Amino acid sequence: MELLSLEISGNENVEITKNIEIITSVDNSDIKIEFSSTDEGNIRIKYFTKETINRKDSLEKVVSKITKLLQAYTKHESCVYLEENYFYFDEDEFNEIKEIIEEEVENDIKVQLVIKNKLKEVLENSKSINLNGFIKFRLKFISLYASQIVEKCIDNYLMKKEYLDFISVIRYISDVDEKEQDVVNIMYNNHKLQIYDSNMKKLNYIGAIEISQELDGKILEYNELIINILLNISPKKIIMHTKVEKGDEESENTIEIIKRIFENKVEICKGCKFCELV
Repeated sequence: MELLSLEISGNENVEITKNIEIITSVDNSDIKIEFSSTDEGNIRIKYFTKETINRKDSLEKVVSKITKLLQAYTKHESCVYLEENYFYFDEDEFNEIKEIIEEEVENDIKVQLVIKNKLKEVLENSKSINLNGFIKFRLKFISLYASQIVEKCIDNYLMKKEYLDFISVIRYISDVDEKEQDVVNIMYNNHKLQIYDSNMKKLNYIGAIEISQELDGKILEYNELIINILLNISPKKIIMHTKVEKGDEESENTIEIIKRIFENKVEICKGCKFCELV
């Protein structure tokens, strides 16, 4: 029993032909694949299954493979849009932004569903799909989607870069400043982070330094007082005795920022007499 027939032009949408193995490696022994060429020189791929096999389930597996192929095509078109419109990035920046774009498209469930539903619309009335025509007429939205996803990923990249540059400056300032405390301890007590000196005396110090709230493209809530205390004290070592309550994102974000700013100055306590008190 024939499930469906795909026709692909080798001259159009080269990226489709390049990734054709995605749709020719169906992991199902009940689905057979047959290749042939048309009079126009196009590639024809036919999928068959036994009459006794559930046609709907088999067709769903093939459609999922075609969707994956078109998802790869969407990634490619997005990266092409990046190269054609944002030529001022250097090679390393291009590669990093491309990785962000590909990950964004890969994880975009909405675009996968749109592609799959459009495939099913065609298959309701026909067992044959010209893939190049399908892209041209049914997936027109990909051009707009590519421009939007690229702009979003560039914004995320630039914000992350700005954040990391800022962290580098703050780290440098922390390294060269005179140290008021050699060692400080951070503990999670009474549902919040608190700072203590080497003698476990609680520290309260309000500084005027502000830090960016951007971390890996996500706006964060964090404990600004804790960061300010550490930046003003500029300790040689920070011992973290932290077992943060599940769901306390503010404290988790604060810890992440501390690790980024102070890097190898941070030491994680694996258990001590002070940890046992909280």
